[in-house]
Amino acid sequence: MTESNLSAPQFPPGDYVSPGLKRIKPDAAFPFMTIGNPAQHPWPFLRREIPHNWYADRRSPDTGFVSRDEAHILYNTALLFEGSAALEVGCWLGWSTCHLALAGVRLDVVDPLLANPDFHGSVAQSLIGAGVRDRVRLFPGSSPDKVFELAALLDRRWPLIFIDGSHERPAPLNDAKAAHIVAAADALVLFHDLASPDVEQGLAYLRDLGWNTLVYQTMQIMAAAWRGRVTPIPHVPDPAVAWPLPDHLRTYRISGVSS
Repeated sequence: MTESNLSAPQFPPGDYVSPGLKRIKPDAAFPFMTIGNPAQHPWPFLRREIPHNWYADRRSPDTGFVSRDEAHILYNTALLFEGSAALEVGCWLGWSTCHLALAGVRLDVVDPLLANPDFHGSVAQSLIGAGVRDRVRLFPGSSPDKVFELAALLDRRWPLIFIDGSHERPAPLNDAKAAHIVAAADALVLFHDLASPDVEQGLAYLRDLGWNTLVYQTMQIMAAAWRGRVTPIPHVPDPAVAWPLPDHLRTYRISGVSS
């Protein structure tokens, strides 16, 4: 990855990044990444109507990555926690992991797929390609059990947590319950795929416990929950898109949208 890529990256047509966010482009570390076609995807909560690029891996084209805009929400949020520990629940093939690590956090990653040597090797190779392998520890296992095990083993509470594991209930709720316990007193939790009401259950759980919440209008919808002395980054949705809002998110504040 060259310095020019990091300082002023050029993105393909169909990518959007909110103004005001620092930009990076670690694509060279993901040689199998491609712009996928979500039109025939069976998941009912994939927002096919959003005209942003949907990225996938050619070896497994039915599972998407976070979008370009969503990756930059991760990166810019993690910049607020540079030098601190962070936790990622569900890493898929490391695209989100890479963006978090490039911001300078010390990242612990939990994903059951890491038990597969080929999967683990692919994630590790991408992290090496991006120059961040030394900032990331990969732990095979499932949340919430592995998260609790690591918290005890490392005697750690994480100030930044990203949840993008199983999207089927009750997994997102269980991940949120674990996050509430293992988060630091001053902490921010990011969620991906809030387009699914099953994932929203996790966000609602934290809100009901007194966490502040903010929703980001992105391709698959992200959200932040935070407590203590931290603040989520601002985000402006793509003004070229007529953004629909699922009914299960209508009680939340939306970043960049007047109430």
